[in-house]
Amino acid sequence: MKKYLIKTVLAISILIGSYSCTELDLIQEDAASSSTWYTTPDHFRQSVNELYRVDFWLEDKSSNGMSDNFQRRDALDAIKAGTLSSEDDRAANNWSLMYRAITRANVVAEALANQDGVLTETMANSLRAEVNFSRASYWSYLITHFGDVPFYEGELTIDESFELPRTNKTEILQKIYEFYDDASQNLPETYSGIQRATKGAAYALKARTAIYMGDYETAADAAKAAIDLEVYELHPNYGDLFLPSTKNSPEIIFQIPRSIDLNETLGGVQDHLPRNVGGWAARTPTWELLGSYEMVDGLPIDESPLFDPKNPFKNRDPRLAETIVPFGSQEDGDGLQPDSGSRFLGYEYNPHPEHKEVTNYFTGDLTRNNDTRSVGPFASFTGLLWKKGINEEWVGNRADPNKIIIRYADVLLMYSEAKIELNEIDESVLAALNKVRDRAYANSAHENPAVTTTDQDELRLKIRNERRSEFAFEGLRYMDLIRWKLAEEALTGFTYGLASVSSNPDVDASPTGDLIDNVVGPNLWFWGMVPDIDENGLPRFDHLVNANMARVLNKISFPERQYLWPIPGNEILLNSNLTQNPGY
Repeated sequence: MKKYLIKTVLAISILIGSYSCTELDLIQEDAASSSTWYTTPDHFRQSVNELYRVDFWLEDKSSNGMSDNFQRRDALDAIKAGTLSSEDDRAANNWSLMYRAITRANVVAEALANQDGVLTETMANSLRAEVNFSRASYWSYLITHFGDVPFYEGELTIDESFELPRTNKTEILQKIYEFYDDASQNLPETYSGIQRATKGAAYALKARTAIYMGDYETAADAAKAAIDLEVYELHPNYGDLFLPSTKNSPEIIFQIPRSIDLNETLGGVQDHLPRNVGGWAARTPTWELLGSYEMVDGLPIDESPLFDPKNPFKNRDPRLAETIVPFGSQEDGDGLQPDSGSRFLGYEYNPHPEHKEVTNYFTGDLTRNNDTRSVGPFASFTGLLWKKGINEEWVGNRADPNKIIIRYADVLLMYSEAKIELNEIDESVLAALNKVRDRAYANSAHENPAVTTTDQDELRLKIRNERRSEFAFEGLRYMDLIRWKLAEEALTGFTYGLASVSSNPDVDASPTGDLIDNVVGPNLWFWGMVPDIDENGLPRFDHLVNANMARVLNKISFPERQYLWPIPGNEILLNSNLTQNPGY
C-alpha cells in the first residue's frame, strides 16, 4: 500500500476513535454507521480503508514469547506457563478487537447493499469484495483461536448481543469460504498505485484458514489457485526481504504498511537490539530454534557429520545466519574460531564470556562488551539475538517494516503440506517445497540439498521443519504447533540458556562459574555437546543441563485445554447463552 492509503486509514481512525463495549462491541457509535454518512463514493472508500487498520490484523506474538522460537529472558507468557484463563487480558482484547472490526465491516456491507446508485456496480462489487475479504480474515482468527463463537452478519442491538449463542465453527468456516470466494471473484490480481486486498490475497488467506482447520483439500485448491495466477515470485534475497526498506516485493501477497513519517512504527524495538548499541537484548531466539535448522547436507544436527557444537552456525541452512546473529566459524576456511564474533549494527557481536571487549566498527577501537553475560547480567540469557529484518534503522527505536500478513513462500509450502497430508504426492509437491529451499541457498556457497523422498511421514517432518526455518520471527510458529497438535510436546518441559557465569564489567577480571568450568575451560564453547533431535524434529537439551553445560531458565507447561483460547469471562457474565471452552 502506498502512503495515500496509510493516510486515509489513519484519518478515519482518528474520526472514528476508540471505544470498548463489553457486549461484543456490536454497536458502532461513529459517523460511519450514520445514515447520512454514505452519500459519496469517497465515504465508502474511507470506511473500507478503515478495515486495514494494523490493530485489526492480529499476529500470534507476545513480549514473552508464545512459541518455542522466542523468549524474553526467563519470563513466561501465560501460554507457556500453562496459566491461560478466562481472565486473560490478551484473549479478551483480541476477542474485542475482532468483534469491533467485524461490526465495522458489517456496517459497510449493509451500506453497500443499500447504496442506491451512489456507486457504480463495478465499484460496489469491488468494495464489497474488500469488505468480505476482511470479514473472512477476522472470523478466521476467531474460530482458529476460540473455536465456536457468536456469528452475525448485520448490525445487532445491545439486547440481541446479550443473547447471541455460539455458532459451530464448521458453519462459520463455510461462510468464511464464501467471503473469500466473493473476494477472489471480484478483486483485481494487481493494482497500479495504491495496494489493497487482491485476488491472490483472498486465495492465500483462504488456504491458510483451511489448513489451520485441517481442510487439506480446500487448502491445496486455494493455494494452487494463487500459484496459478503467476503474479508472485520469491524475493531473490531471503535476508533483504524483511528489511524496513523493502516496502514492495513480488513475494508479498498482502501486508499492512508502516511509516515513520506518519508515526506508524513497530513497537518493542529496543528489546531486540544488542546492548552494545543501546538495546536491551531481552527478546531472544531460543536454543530450540537454533538447534532446529538443518545442515547443508540436509540432515538434522544430531545426524550430520558436519555439525560442530563449538560452531553452531557452521555449515547450516543459510537462513539461520539471516535469522539469528551468528558468531564463531560459519564456513570451512573462513579463518574464524569458536570464540570469534561477527559484525552487527556497527559493533562486533560476541557473547563469549572471556571477550569482555569487542570492536566498535565506527571507530575501530575496542569497547566494553555489554553483550556478554560476564560483563552484563542482563545480556542475552541464551547468548542469541534476532537478526531477521533488523538493520541500523532499528537503532533509533523508530523502525517501520511493513506488517507482512502473508507471502508467496507460505502459499508454496501450504500447497506442499496440504498435498502431503492428502497423500497426493507428485512432482508439483516436491517442486513447490524445493523452490522455497532453492531461494534459501541462492546467495550462499552451497546448493540446496533438494528433498526427493515421496514418503508421507518423511515429507511431513520435512515440511514442518521447513516452515520453522522459513518463518521464524514472523508469528506463524504458534498456530503451526496448535494445528499439528505438537504444542503439548514443544511447549512442555523447560526453556534453556547459558550456564551461570560471574558478572563483572572490569575487563581484567576473569569470569568464573559453570559456563567457564564446564564449557569454556574444556574448550567446548558454545554447546558442550550435540543436542538431541526427537521424532518430531524438536531439539532437546536435558543432557547439557545434567552436565552443568547449560541451565534451565524456566519450566513450561502446555495443558490440553489451551489448544483453544478461553471465551472471555466478562462476555459469559453478560450473556447466559455463551458457554466456556473445556478446561477453563
